[in-house]
Amino acid sequence: MTLTRCDLLFADKAILIEGTSERLLLPKMIQKIDANQPEGQKLSSQFISIMEVGGAYAHIFFDLLDFLELPSLIITDLDAVDHNNNGKQCKVSEGTRTSNACIKCWFDDPQICPNDLIAKSESDKIQGNRHIAYQIPESSGDPCGRSFEAAFILANSVMCELGETTAIEKEQGAWDKAKSVKKSEFALKYAIQETEWEVPRYIAEGLRWLAANPSLRQENPDE
Repeated sequence: MTLTRCDLLFADKAILIEGTSERLLLPKMIQKIDANQPEGQKLSSQFISIMEVGGAYAHIFFDLLDFLELPSLIITDLDAVDHNNNGKQCKVSEGTRTSNACIKCWFDDPQICPNDLIAKSESDKIQGNRHIAYQIPESSGDPCGRSFEAAFILANSVMCELGETTAIEKEQGAWDKAKSVKKSEFALKYAIQETEWEVPRYIAEGLRWLAANPSLRQENPDE
């Protein structure tokens, strides 16, 4: 256990994220979700341990999270790749596999494809006290982002000046914009300067699940 992990021993819940954008924007996303949560289910009033795992490797911590019996949300990327093109990164609609090791471990399927991941139910994404959240379309018929930045752009298409109209055009536009952004600048802009935006659906659903699930420490505060 390092100094950045030891707070898991005292936390009510845990959120595991991949990188910079999610880390910088997570407090604002929690604030937005809390605004519509009933009293007693606001994440900002709970001790949440936030772990940046530096990529799609949250599954390394599953045994520890289970041992600690912590309700945990894993926020990760769908990471679509084209298996027929040497595993090259690609838009979700063109993907034949995911390169995300955590997702493949979760579903115990190294060849799972993006379409199957999008079709998974909410219950498929829950294992005991753990919930995995990866990109899904904002609504039926919408395109799906490959990364956090692409999903954020698709969830806020007007604000992000995504002028395209068809699903194919929107996916391409979000893909192009996401590839060109600098993660830190992107996250700080929407964390501080432009804060009127919608939380991407996959993260919103995960945060609501986490807020509604009490930990053993919350149920038995004296233990």
